[in-house]
Amino acid sequence: MMRFECTRCGDCCRRPGIVWLEAGELHRLARHLDRPPSRLRAELPVLFDADAESEYIEVGEHGCPLLGSNQSCSVDPVKPSQCATFPFWPELVDDPKQMQRLCEGVDRPGAPLVSTRLSRRLARGSGRI
Repeated sequence: MMRFECTRCGDCCRRPGIVWLEAGELHRLARHLDRPPSRLRAELPVLFDADAESEYIEVGEHGCPLLGSNQSCSVDPVKPSQCATFPFWPELVDDPKQMQRLCEGVDRPGAPLVSTRLSRRLARGSGRI
């Protein structure tokens, strides 16, 4: 068991890296932003990894391109699963110290308890926190 509560600090959204898009997520984002998927692909830009056969958004030094002007997620209700499950990623679930270093919401006093079972289910992509 661990305590977790997202503080909405946005640190996870400003860290350079890649946001992988699962099937249908780009269309969901486009619908939420009231844009055609082709326009959203060009604006972000969305890239394609042939080896993984998956689209992704590259997050540069200025943070995720989906951050709004107030530095909060502009697509929060429909954000990609990778974002919705952070910090419960497979590579972090078995390393609580690393998880805590990357996310201030981990082991936050007074935060709700998250069972080991739920954290592993989230890491498999079977839900949202």
